Amino acid sequence: MNPVDGSLFFDSKSFPRLIVNADDFGISEAVNAGIAEAHNKGIVTTTSLMAVGRAFDHAVDLHRSFPTLDVGAHLTLVAEKPLLKQKSSLAGKDGFFPPNIPTLLKHLLNKRIQLIDIKAEWSAQIERILDCGIRITHLDSHQHLHALPGIAQLTINLACQYHIPFVRIPMEDRLIARPITFHGLVRMAGAMTLSASCLVAHLNRRMVEGSQSPRFLGFYEGGRMNMENLERVLRYLKPGRVYELMCHPGFTPPEPEIRLWNYNHCIELDALVSPSIQSLIASRNIRLCGFAELSGYPR
Repeated sequence: MNPVDGSLFFDSKSFPRLIVNADDFGISEAVNAGIAEAHNKGIVTTTSLMAVGRAFDHAVDLHRSFPTLDVGAHLTLVAEKPLLKQKSSLAGKDGFFPPNIPTLLKHLLNKRIQLIDIKAEWSAQIERILDCGIRITHLDSHQHLHALPGIAQLTINLACQYHIPFVRIPMEDRLIARPITFHGLVRMAGAMTLSASCLVAHLNRRMVEGSQSPRFLGFYEGGRMNMENLERVLRYLKPGRVYELMCHPGFTPPEPEIRLWNYNHCIELDALVSPSIQSLIASRNIRLCGFAELSGYPR
């Protein structure tokens, strides 16, 4: 991974700063290993850890080998098992969260799920990570559920409560020229819905104790961040701005429910460790950084 030279931040208007965040750390040992590889040999600078992931302990052990990898909390409300099962509206009869977003939204609308239970569960998820001695540098969520109205303010309050300086604001600029594909059209519709949700929830980039969250990128390419897409995104970055690029590297996960996502984990990993990508970053004077470095430098 390209080192971050703190002295360069004093002239930050002359170059873009880029956080490359790998989501889903802790969901699978194969994904965990890919994220570690993308940090050790590539451009990934941060990751988001699922406290309810089946491979959580494996992820924590891996992180101890790569302490330069920033860690955030990947707050979760669907598909996995909640940490708090007793007297919680989040756990179904099978002991799991709702299986998907539509079911979660249905339960929220008919008040089968209570916001107080979401706060308690997400507090437990944050505290499980903290109890492992890991500093949490940012908050985001599985499938961006923290951007939903009602849940958004709860997330901001948790960030303030636990002194976590950054919360992802998943509103992506639509200015990057992209080829028209079916996957791209589906992601575009999702991005528009997500942006509308952020606006309704009054999410903006200056909501956590005066911190300004980076500009968000990567939703359109979600699960499809190949070399071509990554190069296109990198050429878009503007000097003087700070970006967070979401990605999903990994080795092929054996879990069938994860493979149903049709994410190209290995292709993303190959792109993120590619020498040509690292050369492009150097030639465009892009400075890789993490949330921890970002919180210590002037805007």
